[in-house]
Amino acid sequence: MSKKKIRNLVVSGIGCAIVLVLATVHSVLYNESRLVKPTVASEYVFRPQDLPMWIALVVTIVYVIYLVVTLFRVVWRNKSLEKHHTRRIHPMLGLSGFAGFLGLIGFWTYQEFGIIYPCFAFVFFGFFGFYFEGKLSDTLKDELYEENEKKAELKAYKIGFILLFLTIWLIGGGMLAWNLEWCAIFMLSSMSMIFGIVLFLSKYFLYRFETEAG
Repeated sequence: MSKKKIRNLVVSGIGCAIVLVLATVHSVLYNESRLVKPTVASEYVFRPQDLPMWIALVVTIVYVIYLVVTLFRVVWRNKSLEKHHTRRIHPMLGLSGFAGFLGLIGFWTYQEFGIIYPCFAFVFFGFFGFYFEGKLSDTLKDELYEENEKKAELKAYKIGFILLFLTIWLIGGGMLAWNLEWCAIFMLSSMSMIFGIVLFLSKYFLYRFETEAG
């Protein structure tokens, strides 16, 4: 994927986020939080004031579909090369890791609506690993590379297992026992973040092993 195309994807994503935030603020301040609070479809009646929120939702959905299709095309295009070389991606794609901060929205949605699933977005921190994968773009997959890849994954899994053990130990020791809902938030956030950390570290360690070997 070219640098220009990645930049366009990032800028478009930021634009969609801004439009969605503005529409949400408009709905909360001037439209009784319609389409922000949970809405029963059978009871919903369209009002002109809902138009900004609908536009934001449509724009966001179109962007997500475009992003998925674009990434699928890139993967499909590089599929034949991946047999002997790593896939070709630009390191700037690692900027998508900032999407992990969307997990913080889960704390707000819990306070306002009792919804915790946005905390799952912490898993997107793993996308920072695209930076290191991009640094190794189109690298020959020889025996040394495959050995380093296995070593990197094993080291990342070990760290993930340690973090998982600490998380379970904290919960088992009574942390947040006074509030089961906050306990659930902590578990969901921790599991998502650990998964993202493992994804990131597997790419980081591979890059480090490859550069040290070189």
